[in-house]
Amino acid sequence: MTLILWREQWLKPLNVEDLNLDECHYCKKKFNEFDFVSSCEFCNINVVHDSCANDHLLKMHKKELKEKANEQKEKQLHEYQ
Repeated sequence: MTLILWREQWLKPLNVEDLNLDECHYCKKKFNEFDFVSSCEFCNINVVHDSCANDHLLKMHKKELKEKANEQKEKQLHEYQ
């Protein structure tokens, strides 16, 4: 059983067998035990390695990222940030 870790505000362990996936939808490499994963909030790319999500966002959604950054510029940070 391969567990991958969903990285958002917290870590959510996911079993790849339960999700019926075994590879990153971006780079097509198999997930390893305890890989950090994410997805794209702007499109339906599905589950990808955390680093692949960063590459995907910067290459495919730069305009959306800039818009979101501008929208959130004035928000206060939490104490732990």
